[in-house]
Amino acid sequence: MDCFLRLIMCVLVITAGVMGPGDMAQGAGLEQKRQFFVQAEEALRKGQRQDFHGLLAKLGDYPLVPYLLQQDMDKRMSLHISNEIHSFLRLHDGSFPAETLRGKWLGMLAQNGRWSQFLSDYRPQSSVELQCFYGQALWAENKRSAAMDQAAALWLSGTSRPKSCDPLFGAWIKNGGLTRDLAWQRIGLAMAAGQPGLARYLGRFLGPADKKWLEYWLRVDHSPGLILEHDWARERHDQMAAILAHGMRKLTRADASRAAQDWERLRQSHGLDLERFAAIENDVVLFMSLRFEPGALERLAALPEHLRDDRVREWAVRTALRREDWSSVLRMLDALAPKQQQDARWRYWRARALQETGANEQAQVLYQTLADEQNYYGMLALDHLGRKLEVYHTPMEASDAAMQRVRSLPGLQRAVELHALKRYGPARSEWQRAQTRLDAEELLAAAKWAQQLGWHDRAIVAAAAAGHAKDMELRFPLPHKDAIMTQARLKNLDPAWIYGVMRQESLFMCDVGSSAGALGLMQIMPQTGRRIAGWHGEKLSSSRLLLQPERNIRYGTTYLRRQLDELQNHPALATAAYNAGQHRVKGWLPLSPLAADIWVETIPFNETRNYVEKVLTYMTVYEIRLGRVPTRLSARLPLVHPAGSQTQVADFARGLQSP
Repeated sequence: MDCFLRLIMCVLVITAGVMGPGDMAQGAGLEQKRQFFVQAEEALRKGQRQDFHGLLAKLGDYPLVPYLLQQDMDKRMSLHISNEIHSFLRLHDGSFPAETLRGKWLGMLAQNGRWSQFLSDYRPQSSVELQCFYGQALWAENKRSAAMDQAAALWLSGTSRPKSCDPLFGAWIKNGGLTRDLAWQRIGLAMAAGQPGLARYLGRFLGPADKKWLEYWLRVDHSPGLILEHDWARERHDQMAAILAHGMRKLTRADASRAAQDWERLRQSHGLDLERFAAIENDVVLFMSLRFEPGALERLAALPEHLRDDRVREWAVRTALRREDWSSVLRMLDALAPKQQQDARWRYWRARALQETGANEQAQVLYQTLADEQNYYGMLALDHLGRKLEVYHTPMEASDAAMQRVRSLPGLQRAVELHALKRYGPARSEWQRAQTRLDAEELLAAAKWAQQLGWHDRAIVAAAAAGHAKDMELRFPLPHKDAIMTQARLKNLDPAWIYGVMRQESLFMCDVGSSAGALGLMQIMPQTGRRIAGWHGEKLSSSRLLLQPERNIRYGTTYLRRQLDELQNHPALATAAYNAGQHRVKGWLPLSPLAADIWVETIPFNETRNYVEKVLTYMTVYEIRLGRVPTRLSARLPLVHPAGSQTQVADFARGLQSP
């Protein structure tokens, strides 16, 4: 081991158990150590080892020193430094630096066939490649039963596995691990995942008779109408249900009503049992409902209750709601599973249906049960009761002892330092890993610490994990207030709405990006950002510019204003469009005026429906946080009108003030 690094490791061992919050935060000294840390990383990157060692000495017990040691060992990774690596893994077991190093070390051990050492150093890994190496190690060390189990678990995937799995799969197959059922299971997973190429490859593990059916399945995937021409009464196979369901799913997504007719003819003419093929019937009626197609409710009602899945049960209620058939709403609510009936959503709609059918006293009782629940349905219930909204604020308290404990935790110390260095992604990862090990009292203390640091997303997440929901200042902070109030004034938008959208979109994480590519506080897609920049007479030279808080707020509010102007000046429609796109929202508009609570409930996308409900709820809370009397939720929910009937508004571009 490098002598200097051995000394640093010893110092860390001595100080790890005694460093407290006072040691970590020493004013200018801490700021200087942050600079030393960045300089040490740069020296290591450039191979300036003498400078690196000198800066390490100056850092002492600074919380991020493990990252430097890990990065150094990454660069020098070899079997010759195994003692150094093992010392580091023992000292920092479970930390991000240690587990990052462990992954690379395990890869090196596998490449060199050091299987005994691999098993000794292995911890459960998210990397499929390392999971496969683990199976190889088990096999090489004669732990055959465990290796066979590992191979079977890895096998069941709808996507291709890395090449590191091939030796394990080869041994598993050779020793009788791969059965016909497992081969078909993986083929089914591949077809469901849209991977027909993998399914075709897996056909090599089938016998001749089975291969014929796989080839037919692949043809159905390309031309789903083939299932309507097959004689299912004459020729049967144990994969018949899966093939039929696959073809019907594709037909249903193309035209649900026509697919429903085709399926009924096919089922009747070929004697296909409804109970055996209930999944197909559920799929057909679900998509008819999602698209508001005629006959959906009648087909739902004809499906025996015991064959309906939970999604279909819920959409039976929504389909009746969309038609404002309140007697059918009550019948479909009665058909929900007992657990579903207890949900605030369906209790509210039972109250609404009772009210609409004249059972006012029963409706009032149900509204009363909802009124104290501070959520979307509770706020709607308050409006029906004619009661004012009261949001109770109870500041979160944490004991000095708990605060001291969490401030002394190395994982949280590393998280806080990474946050101070604006390395927000790694900071959140460190925090979340440490948070999973905290008890309820420590979670409150961690939330309080994050709040003190202005780290709003971690404060909200930690408080939620602790089950504390009454500290309104912590749960609904007011960051970027100047920029938000300025843009709200320029664009005639409610700042409470902007805050509600921002909280739901990013939890105030300015650096965050979604899996779809949306960026920043208001989660703007790069393509949308370029379009908005054009509306402002600007060019977006890099999508990373959307991570700038001021620009993101300016562009996001511009986009929000346009949705409002083009969608009946309706907050629910505009909020839905911000999430799902204006073209979809226009496709969801009713054929005749519809109550907005019904329109929101019948949004076809679960994500968008929940999004709208949460933003509207947050909007009301933010009114209070901004010192205003909250608007009744029902006042934000005027009737939703059919397409083409909304009042025409002035062209947005003419009204846009200078950004």
